[in-house]
Amino acid sequence: MCGIVGSYYYKQQNPDEGYLHWCLKTMAHRGPDSSGTWSNEKNYLAGFVRLSIRDLSAHGSQPMLSDCGRYCISFNGEIYNTDKLSKLLLPYRSSYKSTTDTEILLYALMHLGIRQTLETANGIFAFAFYDIERNLLTLARDRMGIKPLYIGYSNEGLLYSSQYDHIINHSFCSNNSLQADAVELYTCLGYVPEGLGLIAGTQLIPHGHYITVQPSGWQLTAYYNYPAMNTPGNESINEVVARSVNQQLVSDVPLGTFMSGGVDSTLVTHFAAKQQPVQSFTIGLHNSPLDESDEAAAFAASFNTTHETRVVEEKDLLDSIAINTKAYSEPFADFSSIPTLLLSKLAAGKVKVALSGDGGDELFWGYPRNAKALHHAAVIHNNQAAKYYRFIRQRLLNQAKTVGVRHLKANNIVDYYYQSLFIAGASSSAQKILHSFKQPAPFFLKKAQEVSISFKDDVQVMNLVRKMEMDLHLQRILLKVDRAGMYHSLEIRVPLLDNLVLDYSTSVNYKDCIINNTGKANLKKVLAQATSDHQVYRPKKGFDIPMKDWLNSILYKDVEEKLMYMPLLLSVYFKRDQLAQLLKQHKEGRADHSWTLWAVYTLVLWHQQHYKSFNAREVSNIEKHIPGTRL
Repeated sequence: MCGIVGSYYYKQQNPDEGYLHWCLKTMAHRGPDSSGTWSNEKNYLAGFVRLSIRDLSAHGSQPMLSDCGRYCISFNGEIYNTDKLSKLLLPYRSSYKSTTDTEILLYALMHLGIRQTLETANGIFAFAFYDIERNLLTLARDRMGIKPLYIGYSNEGLLYSSQYDHIINHSFCSNNSLQADAVELYTCLGYVPEGLGLIAGTQLIPHGHYITVQPSGWQLTAYYNYPAMNTPGNESINEVVARSVNQQLVSDVPLGTFMSGGVDSTLVTHFAAKQQPVQSFTIGLHNSPLDESDEAAAFAASFNTTHETRVVEEKDLLDSIAINTKAYSEPFADFSSIPTLLLSKLAAGKVKVALSGDGGDELFWGYPRNAKALHHAAVIHNNQAAKYYRFIRQRLLNQAKTVGVRHLKANNIVDYYYQSLFIAGASSSAQKILHSFKQPAPFFLKKAQEVSISFKDDVQVMNLVRKMEMDLHLQRILLKVDRAGMYHSLEIRVPLLDNLVLDYSTSVNYKDCIINNTGKANLKKVLAQATSDHQVYRPKKGFDIPMKDWLNSILYKDVEEKLMYMPLLLSVYFKRDQLAQLLKQHKEGRADHSWTLWAVYTLVLWHQQHYKSFNAREVSNIEKHIPGTRL
């Protein structure tokens, strides 16, 4: 919906006016419709760029002040259950100046407090709420982290922004070193996980958490934790998804859906089309056996959507690499971001809001690795002697591998399964190319390690597996989708991660989802009832980037140059000879190191594009008052 930025100084006068305007300029794509700033004329300064979705009038302008003048909010996202919050606010007020969810959120925080508001609000959001009288700033993200919020901090104060480049270029952090743990986690996971930042003194606020900032410092608090346990429930998946999609259709601007041809986005489109006319969007890959645009078009015809397909050439994908580097202001190594950018651009030409199907695989055990988890858990929790016996026996008898080296090294299913969330090949290549490989535990892995379960209880094991998918792997997907959409000024909503679906999902047993080693059986059943078994129960293709071939041909020289002569700031973490070895093996076809090579390559591109990108002299050329701002 928007972009927010601000700085809070503990003691001194806030000097960041020029810097703030640079931030607004460089995130105008997140909010091209208007911008605004507000200051307490002391230590706090807030900025905002707007992508108008609800109440397109000036009444929706931000930063927004309360009637009493005591509170200020900058809000990025959407709140879907404003009707529920409005009812809770009836003892305090019954009328509003606008029809925006921002104003409802402002008064909910003011009257109901941070905890009750966050536990009640259903939406995608990141916000900054400031109490002028108490000089207290609260920063928060939604339950699953669909909207981003980064912070940078020093002994002088704290900076926040929707974009990571704003954080690392501020004086609080611009001279800080890289964090070795973050470099390692990035190389393994393909992104820097929450609670950490590539640059020291920075981090992405963990989802389901909020931060309070005051002159004495800042503190992180959790308000939501996706559970690793079952809860009772009697609703059907059909009812829950229908309700979540319906409430996420609220918009005063054109709205559409992504439709890949797979189950999740198609199911979302089905329920959306039952409520209103829908525009759906698909991209396909020319001359590829993995192209699913025909399947998506067939679904669109059955739902009677206004469907648009763009079949892209390989050149379109290659040309998007430069855009990819600009769009992701933090290093990001999932090259499926490239088609996501192209799909977002296609949709943004017709609509301002798009619904996606993200979250279905994580919530309902849809990945092939999920079906294998119980086998791995059983092996790992044997004693070491039994594991070594099976390991040696299967090799002496040349049997199909059921016990591997990773099983022998793993202490428990949490540590083992965590490695299955690494980008392809990273479990072996990362420790080869990094000077230091300490296997640090990211924030949410530590949370999973704290969960008490019986590893002999299959249901408990599978619930923990799902929690790890939600807290770790899903975050890479959400990062990818938000940055791709907002780069093209497109708000992407995720109905399958609505609070209604999150709450419902914990009542579901994995046995209802994994049937014949294939997951998401419950979602597939609903979609098949609306279409046909033939359309739904077919092998999944998946849009695939020909990265392996690119790295051997058109990208090879540039990748080799970037990896062999990377900046000193990065090179101290990597073994140059081992990178050269990976390049050679890949070039000769002896191994496919696509993901690892792309990860290191995009890290260098990130450094080139975003690190030290702030130029104070340029700021002096930016108009002191950007149109639409208030300072």
